[in-house]
Amino acid sequence: MDLIQLGKNISAFRRAQHLTQEDVAFELNITNVSYSRIERGITDVSFNRLLQIAQILKVPVSALVQDDTSADFRQLSADIAQIKADIAEIKNVVVV
Repeated sequence: MDLIQLGKNISAFRRAQHLTQEDVAFELNITNVSYSRIERGITDVSFNRLLQIAQILKVPVSALVQDDTSADFRQLSADIAQIKADIAEIKNVVVV
């Protein structure tokens, strides 16, 4: 997989989680510029960093490294991640 496609995948899952680049950069303890370079495919990503990103975005690493031919799978994975996040939020709501 090339870095540009990896960056596009990461960006799609980040947006599906309603996170900004700044949010993810903060969680990774890197600058916004450094994170932006990852999403633009300019910077190579170590496996450990990829694991961190997957954890933050609540998706498996395999979803991040899917090639462009699996756009439907990537969208489905992003939708599932969003549903899981929504369910977690609902569980945190206290019904009075």
